[in-house]
This record gives sequence, C-alpha cells and structure tokens, in this order.
Amino acid sequence: MGRSSLYLIMGTSFIMLYFGIQNSSVSVEALNNSVSYFESTERYSIAVAGANLACGQIFLDNTWRTGYADLPFNGGTINVSLHDSVSGKVMVVSNGTYQGVVQTVKVLLSPSTFSKFAVYCGNVSAAAKLRDGDTINGAIHFNNKLVTQGNPVFMAKATMGSLQTSSGTPTFLGGYQTGVNIPFPDYTANANTIKADASSGGKYQEGGELWLNFISSGMVEYKTSAAASWSAPVTITAFAPNGYICINNGALHVQGTLSGRVTLGSTVSTGTSPTSSIGATYIEDNLRYHTDPLVTSSSTDMMGIVSAGDLTFQKIPMRIDGCLFTNQNATMNSTYKNQDPMKQIKTIGTFMARNMNSTDFGTGASKGANFYMKYDTRIESNPPSSFPFPATSSFEILSWFE
Repeated sequence: MGRSSLYLIMGTSFIMLYFGIQNSSVSVEALNNSVSYFESTERYSIAVAGANLACGQIFLDNTWRTGYADLPFNGGTINVSLHDSVSGKVMVVSNGTYQGVVQTVKVLLSPSTFSKFAVYCGNVSAAAKLRDGDTINGAIHFNNKLVTQGNPVFMAKATMGSLQTSSGTPTFLGGYQTGVNIPFPDYTANANTIKADASSGGKYQEGGELWLNFISSGMVEYKTSAAASWSAPVTITAFAPNGYICINNGALHVQGTLSGRVTLGSTVSTGTSPTSSIGATYIEDNLRYHTDPLVTSSSTDMMGIVSAGDLTFQKIPMRIDGCLFTNQNATMNSTYKNQDPMKQIKTIGTFMARNMNSTDFGTGASKGANFYMKYDTRIESNPPSSFPFPATSSFEILSWFE
C-alpha cells in the first residue's frame, strides 16, 4: 500500500508539473505574441503618421520636398523622403522605426487638375442659386461660395469657399468641404493655341459671326449670319482638317449633333474686351454627340468650347454634350422664363465659368431652368485638345501602399 501510494503521488506530481510547464510556455508565447503585435502596430502607426504629416505639408506647399529625418514620435522615429517623377507625380516614402525594426508606408500623389470637375465656377453672385430640381453628378468647386435654395442634389464631393443656404436642405452624397480656394485658371495659352492651330490647319475666321450646325453623319453646315442660308453640308475633316475651329473678335453660334472630335474657340485679340458680339458664344439649340457616352462608354465623339466672353444658352429645354469654358459669364437668354420644372438644361461633360450671375439659372420658380450636370468620365484620360485643364497647384492621393 505504501509503495503504491508513493507511485500515485509521484505520477500525479509529474502530470501536474508537465501541464504547469505547458501552461507556462503557452503564457509566455501569448505574451510574446502580444508584445510583437503591439510593436508591429506601433511601427505601422508611426509610418502612417509620417505619411500623413508629409501629405499635409505638401498640400500646404506643393514644392515641399524636405521630408523628415529621425523625427521622434510615440517612442519611435519617423523618416520620410519624397521622390518626383517625370510625369509630375510624387512618391512619399515613410519609414516608421520602433524597437529597431522598420515599417514602410508609401503614398503616390498625382497633380490635381481641373479636368476632375463636372462644374467649376470662380465667382458666384448671391442671386445665382442652385435649387429644387438641380442635380450635379460629378465633383464640383465653387471658389467663392455655393448658394442653394430648396433641395438641390450633389452626387459627388463638393468643395467651395463657403456654403450659403437660403432655404431647404441641399443633399451632398459625396460630402462637402468649405474654405477651399482653387483660383480660376488662366486660359490665355490655350486660346492662343486654338487660334494658331485653327489658322494653320483648321477653320479660322476674323470678326463677324460664325454659325455651325453639326450633322450626325460627320458633316457640318455653316453660315455667317442668322438670316443667311446654311451652306451645303461639308465633312468636318474638310472644313477643319485638324479639328480646330476658331472665330476671333466675333461671335460663335453652335448647335447640332457631332460625330468626331473638335475644339471650338471664340477668342479676342490682345487688348480687346469681349462683348455680346466679340468673343461671345451662343448655344442655339441641342448640341449632342452622335454616340451618346451615357449609353456607349467607348464613344469617341468629343467637343470642347472655349469662349473669351459670355457663354449663353439660347433656349430651354436643351441638352449639351461637351466641355464648356467661359472666361466671363455663363448665362441664359434673359427672354426665357420657366414655369415648368421639367424644362431642363442637361449637360454631359464639364462646365467651367469664371462668373455665375443671377440670370444664369435664376431665382425662384419663375426664372431660369432646372440644371442637370453629368460628368463625362472620358474627360480625365482623353479631354478635348487644348481645353483649359491646367493643374490646380495641389495634389491628390492616387495610391496608398502599406
């Protein structure tokens, strides 16, 4: 009995000792895993902090390339370097070091350009309101202020100097940000290019009026006054072989259905101020693409209109396909009044105006037209030739690598 009891006690002790050792090993391993996870998280947090600090600096000053060297942060150090590419992109490399081990985060920044906006406006008067029935499907920027009345809808991010809401509640499905300043671009170089290219291999006219009616078969009719008869249709490639059409110190009137690619300019000579008949552009009726990009994303039809003076919509309802730019005012023919909210100016492309005044879309239900804007995503990679899409002097995050 005594020997058996001794064996039983020794066996039990051995078993308890074995499981105790095993439990201790598990506890040590769990502690090591916990410490390892903590250290890994700290290194990641330090690297991300360095990337965010660098991005913040470069957004404040797009020429900043100083980086950080051994910057103490949360028990570790931050080292950041910045590398420029020939395409204008900037790679931010942030190394976070903690307990002697390095974690790297890379951020690729790309120059931001005006081509990302469905609507951009430099200066908006208090009376120019976007209101009930107005919808913008694409990024927008109103440099001084966005004024709303009722319940307009903005389907992508909206940036602006300030937001003024006279009534109702605007809907920002992509969020909005105030206090953003993106000055209106200088279009002079683009206008000079359009004039030069129209003169050398396109269609150029000095003074007077130029009326264009595009035909879906890839042709165009033209005339030089409202009362004149349209010319016989001619192919666009014969009328303007390189796709540039420009009237200088005159007025451009355009309508029809485009099959092809063109850039239209209504320009002025240096020192000449635009008027209703000089440097002005009038969209007389529907201006469509033959192949609708909303239906066929591979459409190759593309139009750019660059106007030194006012860009005026001459009727409602109307649909406009293309990239629109005016260095003065975007307006609607003041003789039109709209009692029917179904009457709409629908634009597929992009719309850039230096100024937006009360006659653009009007105030109240008795003036103006409902405005629907849909961004044409093809623009970012294949915009109209010589259209004013310069960089905005800021960067956007293109990719984030961890």
